[in-house]
Amino acid sequence: MATTSPAQAGSSTPRRAALASLVGTTIEWYEFFIYGLAAALVFGDLFFPGVGEHTGRLASFATLGVAFVARPLGAAIFGHFGDKLGRKTTLIATLGIMGTATGLIGLLPTYDSIGIWAPVLLVVLRLFQGLAVGGEWGGAVLMSVEHAPASKRRLYGSAPQMGSPLGLVLATAVMSAVATLSDEQLFDWGWRIPFLAGFVLVLIGLAIRLGVEESEQFQQIKDAGETARLPIRDVFARAKKSLAIGIGLQASVNVVFYIISVYFLSYATKSLGLERNTALLMVMIAAVIDLAALPYLASLSDRIGAHRIFIAGIIFTTLAAFPFFWLLRGEHTVLTGAVIVVMMVGAHATTYSVVSSLIADQFDTKVRYSGTALSNALGGLLFSAPTPFIAEAIVGNGGSTWWPLALMIIIASGVSLVAIVVAPQDHHVAHKPDNDLVPSTARSTTPA
Repeated sequence: MATTSPAQAGSSTPRRAALASLVGTTIEWYEFFIYGLAAALVFGDLFFPGVGEHTGRLASFATLGVAFVARPLGAAIFGHFGDKLGRKTTLIATLGIMGTATGLIGLLPTYDSIGIWAPVLLVVLRLFQGLAVGGEWGGAVLMSVEHAPASKRRLYGSAPQMGSPLGLVLATAVMSAVATLSDEQLFDWGWRIPFLAGFVLVLIGLAIRLGVEESEQFQQIKDAGETARLPIRDVFARAKKSLAIGIGLQASVNVVFYIISVYFLSYATKSLGLERNTALLMVMIAAVIDLAALPYLASLSDRIGAHRIFIAGIIFTTLAAFPFFWLLRGEHTVLTGAVIVVMMVGAHATTYSVVSSLIADQFDTKVRYSGTALSNALGGLLFSAPTPFIAEAIVGNGGSTWWPLALMIIIASGVSLVAIVVAPQDHHVAHKPDNDLVPSTARSTTPA
């Protein structure tokens, strides 16, 4: 069972750590999602002109996926330092890199100004965004989970998860505001505003994170000189099962989320005939309700078990995949908006609320940052990055062949179902030998 000292449990440290994780991940995901929204709406014309609207969007979505290629590298680099130097120091670095890269995207010349160098520089900055996010999420989860009281581990573990829909709310709100500009203003300078805001947001996040103490669980092994020499090697050498579980747990939630939060904007405007602002408003409303549902479901899972909540979400996702697309109708705006909300909560909030702490549970403290970050990064590479690109390629420019997307959701749900069935049942670990890190004679688990 995770250990929490009386002093720690009675102080504001867990709440402050959770707040820092929430604010930091909100900023990181805002900056990450603003790129996705811009990729769906404007980047095709700005950075890939002359290749056709559909091809331009495909190229734009391809650059979106570049960050996911960089995320495993970021997870390896920052996971190493997070397990060697500490969670706090590493998280400050990831936030700084993300804010700088995002702000610089807002200063980029477009293709009309510098030709091929425009998309090249865009890809380079997107790579830096990917590196930062690859190291961010795992550390933010651990800062919340390792500071949390044992009875509220899932609730505190949901704090960085709330940063995702909150970041999406901020991103869609800002993009909705600039989308009210005329096309000439939007494509000239309006699109830059959400990215330039990254310079300001990163200062806010850094100010909050500097006031958080290091994780007690990590500090104990660091003081004892027990940190892993090469944690990333240990993960691949002796925690492969844990890593596979961590990756598989994210399949369903990632595919669903990126279809709704990124691809739906293209589908709504090109296939359903909705206005840009209408589609953005639907996503933003769904994200707000999703945000409210996350802590409730996480708290419920502390009482009845994270496995039950997660499996319920997987069953819902599987059953709802085809009805979700059947009910998306451009002529029925209210129905379409309601369907987006129901799918976001039923398929995303249920699984996303607990997946962070479930992944953290799979790894020993000495390699937990590396293992958690790699699980998330590789899960994103496999299940998030291809989703908007595949969806755009299948449906095409205003097409209506959506059934492969529903099938893709069902397959992803099957992967996550296998992972949760194989995952150990709701045991909360502090500094114990991981099942894959020690011989079977030394294995032990402590029930929650």
